[in-house]
Amino acid sequence: MGGSRSSRAVFSRLWEAYGHGRLDDALHLIDPDCTLRVSVTDRVYRGHDGVRAGMVEFHKAWKSATLTSDEVIEVDAQTIVVTGHVTAFDHCGQRVYDAPLVWMALFSDGRLLGVTSYGSRADALVAAAEARARAD
Repeated sequence: MGGSRSSRAVFSRLWEAYGHGRLDDALHLIDPDCTLRVSVTDRVYRGHDGVRAGMVEFHKAWKSATLTSDEVIEVDAQTIVVTGHVTAFDHCGQRVYDAPLVWMALFSDGRLLGVTSYGSRADALVAAAEARARAD
């Protein structure tokens, strides 16, 4: 796995694009074979079409969602762990999701390869170490 751009920098650009509703403008930062496994759904989203489909599903289900990142841990050049919080409201204004956000993200050649949600920071860091060991 290569790392022509900082994984943290790529993540920051993707986070900003999502926050401004411009994720399509940042698809060049997402590998065409990317896999997203996020805790707000049991679905696995694959590739650019999967990322787009996930965004459509989230917008249909939620009137608004606030994702905050409290900590971005650069495990190595290809792996980061992000902790934060997600709060989402449905179209009637009811809070329907309120939970910690814990993601491990993998990168290669300046593009996102995948995101997986975990139940705790410790679990994500263990998974990151295992991914690093497999890559070595």
